[in-house]
Amino acid sequence: MKTLLLGFIFIFWAASISLAVDTQTTPQTVFFQANTFYTQGQYKPAAEAYETVLQAGFASGNVYFNLGNAYFRNGQAGKAILNYERARRFLPSDPDLAANLQFTRSLAGAVGCQLPLWKRLVFPLAHTLATDSFVWFTSIAYTLLFVILAVYYLSPLRPQWLLYAGRGFVVLLLVMMTSLIQQARTDDLQRKAVVLAKEDSPVRFEPADNGTVHFSVTQGTLIQILDVREDWWQVARCDGRRGWIERDVLEEL
Repeated sequence: MKTLLLGFIFIFWAASISLAVDTQTTPQTVFFQANTFYTQGQYKPAAEAYETVLQAGFASGNVYFNLGNAYFRNGQAGKAILNYERARRFLPSDPDLAANLQFTRSLAGAVGCQLPLWKRLVFPLAHTLATDSFVWFTSIAYTLLFVILAVYYLSPLRPQWLLYAGRGFVVLLLVMMTSLIQQARTDDLQRKAVVLAKEDSPVRFEPADNGTVHFSVTQGTLIQILDVREDWWQVARCDGRRGWIERDVLEEL
């Protein structure tokens, strides 16, 4: 496992004087207290403190990542994977996060979803940046393209290198926009959940306890939510197989 992201080390020592989580303190202080609990091997109170930070509305990739580490150390692989997956939406290309997620999945026996090869070739930039950053960079590229074309058509000489640069930006924009659409469609528009139950959970053909078992999913498996019916969720696995699973064995991202 990779080490905990402590962040702001200097402030950490000043904030670690008090170790008890006080709900009246600031979320930043609670975050540093959670880090202290973690470094002392108190993983359960560390996880509770990170959850307090999230409940206060201060969600970030580092908080989810640290929370996943705390749950992993506390022997809760399902919740660790759940929070690693949540952290990926903020830190899609972080190598430590990817390593921890892969390692935890291997221990839990969960299979991660991977885009088919053709999608990775068609959408090469998908899942390399957080969606907000993707939108920001796409806007910058579009603005630069507009500037290049404006300079080219307003310049009496109309230098060819500007035309070539403009064509390059058009290609870049097409790649970025298609990748952004793919990422938004798979990450932001689809409802997904992670299996938390330690035992294999049956997925049935019908939403009923006596329904025929179609297949089973292990702890930490990431699945797509298709429909909700009382205490049952209709879900789809990465390979497209779908069925109904009890709602209480999952937690939505």
